[in-house]
Amino acid sequence: MPKMFKNSFFNFLISLLSCVLCLASVNAQTLDSNAYKQYTFIKQNLNHIQNDSTALVFFYEKLYLLEQKKITRVNIAHVGDSHIQADHFSGLMRQKLQLKFGNAGRGVIFPYRSAKSNEPISYKTITNVTWDYKRNVFYDKPLPIGISGFTIETSDSLAEINLMVKDQPNLGYSFTKFTLFHEKGLNNFDISICDDLNCERGIFKSTDKSTNPFVSELKFDKPIRQIYIRNKCVDTTNQKATRIYGMLLENDSSGILYNMIGVNGAEYRHYVMSKYFTQQFSYLSNDLIIISLGTNEAFSKGFDKEFFFRSIDSLIIAVKSSNPNASILITTPPDSYRKSRNGRVKNPDMKLAKETIVQYCLQNNIAYWDLYEVMGGYGSMGKWYAMKLSAKDRVHFSGKGYQIQGDLFYNALMEGYEKYKKSKK
Repeated sequence: MPKMFKNSFFNFLISLLSCVLCLASVNAQTLDSNAYKQYTFIKQNLNHIQNDSTALVFFYEKLYLLEQKKITRVNIAHVGDSHIQADHFSGLMRQKLQLKFGNAGRGVIFPYRSAKSNEPISYKTITNVTWDYKRNVFYDKPLPIGISGFTIETSDSLAEINLMVKDQPNLGYSFTKFTLFHEKGLNNFDISICDDLNCERGIFKSTDKSTNPFVSELKFDKPIRQIYIRNKCVDTTNQKATRIYGMLLENDSSGILYNMIGVNGAEYRHYVMSKYFTQQFSYLSNDLIIISLGTNEAFSKGFDKEFFFRSIDSLIIAVKSSNPNASILITTPPDSYRKSRNGRVKNPDMKLAKETIVQYCLQNNIAYWDLYEVMGGYGSMGKWYAMKLSAKDRVHFSGKGYQIQGDLFYNALMEGYEKYKKSKK
């Protein structure tokens, strides 16, 4: 079986697994030290952000200015695979950072249900039609990919998407600004935005110009929790389709905007190959870009370390070009198992993937968080599974497992930030 086909096949399996996993929701409460005593395999002494004293200075300074009320917004984007798409790990980070520094909104979302995929718990979308869809893993399909790693398209002039946001513990996600990333031009439908009372609040005309050719924005005079996104045909001769790349929800409050961009089965190269990802990503003006990828590259046998190294470099170059001032923080993939004739076995290639990421970060002065070692190193996923902290596939985590992962990452990041603040005195 050719390597490219094998990778796609195994990515597909991982995608299916992540979609059917029943993961408990997590909350933003920090676990106290006693909670970790039973998890002796977790190496809390290694729980630090590496290279952050130089690589994260820009981000730490932005956090400091936000805390001092000298600026009103810090933008973070967390890019990843199925560990991120469900938004358990990234969602907990969003909650904890927003509880500490302020809540500027839910951030980037995508109507995953319209693409037949799993959706985070912090919002819900419903559609009345069947959409064509693509995620960046299936690069041979014709639809181009933008900011979310997913794209949906329909030729039905009556199509609509009902979007409803849900509050999280101590955080409200009603929004005062809605941004749509979509295809524009003469052949695309206009889009009507209606509120929960079915009143039209604005129209995105397909021929309108903006600084970003894929972006349309709408401000509301008060916070809103539900909208209808509807096709509006005003030119039956030319308007034939609507193509959506993603959405962005913001409010008027100061604080953190934590954008999650996750795709089941994704690898570094898939984001690089996404036609409009970099161009649309630039709109976010990120202060910190977190990248959590690498699981899928090392899932099947035949891991190519040199190819993986080049893939990391290609994505870093791409995101730097669209966000030249942003700090970058890479998390290593967690330990995991893979299938064999003898059942699920330890995966030595995951260790190679981790080592490659660390090597790349050291050579390029990029900050990294070594989740692989912090969770216990080679074979540790078996211990997480025994303590009911991972799913049966021993690739993904349980809800509690993701909570611990997010808790550890948050603690490591805040430790680095507190050290930075002390260095300013």
